[in-house]
Amino acid sequence: MRSLAASPIIGAVLLLGTAPVFAQGLGHGPPPVANSHRPTKPSGQTTSTTTTTAGASAGSPAVPASPVEYAAATTNRQQTFGTWLDNAVVNAPGETWMSMAMTYWRSSSLREIDLPSIGASVGIAPRAQFSASVPYYHVTDATGATFHGLGATYLTGKFAFAQDRRVQMSTSPTIEVLSWSVSSSDIHRINLVLPVSAQADIGRARVYGSTGYFSRGSVFVASALEVPAGSRATVVATLSQSYSVASDPISDAAGISRRRVDGGIGAYIMARTGVVLFGSIGRTLTPVTDTSGRLSVTGGLTMNVGGAGTNVPRLP
Repeated sequence: MRSLAASPIIGAVLLLGTAPVFAQGLGHGPPPVANSHRPTKPSGQTTSTTTTTAGASAGSPAVPASPVEYAAATTNRQQTFGTWLDNAVVNAPGETWMSMAMTYWRSSSLREIDLPSIGASVGIAPRAQFSASVPYYHVTDATGATFHGLGATYLTGKFAFAQDRRVQMSTSPTIEVLSWSVSSSDIHRINLVLPVSAQADIGRARVYGSTGYFSRGSVFVASALEVPAGSRATVVATLSQSYSVASDPISDAAGISRRRVDGGIGAYIMARTGVVLFGSIGRTLTPVTDTSGRLSVTGGLTMNVGGAGTNVPRLP
C-alpha cells in the first residue's frame, strides 16, 4: 500500500520519540497529511525540535512551546535538536488529505498537550504536493503555571525525483514559523528544514528514512519500519538521532550532550475507505535527563477530502 499523506505516529520531528506523522514534540503540530509523509493519512511526516539549556541536563521538549519556556531556554542555550521523518510518496494531483491529532508530551519538569493539531496536504502536480500543519499547545511547567497558544507552523513542499522504482526518493523543503518572538541572535522566528527521504518495500514490509538539516543548527537521521498486521492495520517502529551543530562552549563545558536519540512504536488502521485512525507512543532514549522527553503519546485521524485516495495512510 502506498502511504497516506502524513501520519501522526511518524509525524514531523519525533516528539520525543515518535509522534504522528504530523509533528511531534513541544511546539510542533500533527504530521502533515500528504502522501509524502507518514502513515495515517496520505503519507506521514515527522518533525520535532528540542533546545537545551546550558546548566540544565540535556534538551527540553521540541521547540519551546511558550514564550516563557523559550525565554528560559534561550538564556544561555545554543544547542538545538530537530528530527524529520517522512516517506517518499507524493499525493496525486488534486488528492487532498486533512488530519486532526492530539499529542501528550512530558518530561520531569514540563507537560504539554497539543490539541488540536491540524494538518492538510494536497497534490499540486504529478510529482509535487504542498502540506501545512499547526498545533495549539497547552503547557504546564514545574511550578504549575500554564501557558497556551499556537505552536510552530510548518509549510512544506514535497517533490519526488525517483518514483515507481525499487527505491523511491523525495525532498521536502520546509519553512518553520515560530509563533512567538525570539530574542536570541542564534534562533530566528522563521527557519528552514531541508530533508531528503528514501523508501523501499521488502516483502510485505516497508522501510523508509530521512536525513537533513535544520537551519536552527541541527543535523539528523531517522528511520522507520512498517509491517502489516492484518488487512487493515499496520505497525510502525521508528528511531531517530539528532546532533546539535551550533557552537556552545558553555554547554560543552557542562558536559551537556550534543546528541539525542528518540524511539517509538505505533500503528494505524484503515477504518473505512479514505479514513485512517492512528496512534503512537515514544520517548527520548538517550540522554535521559530532567528535560528529556519521558513520554510522548499521539492519536488522531486523517481523511481523504479530495481526489482519489491513492495513498495508504502512514503512522505518525
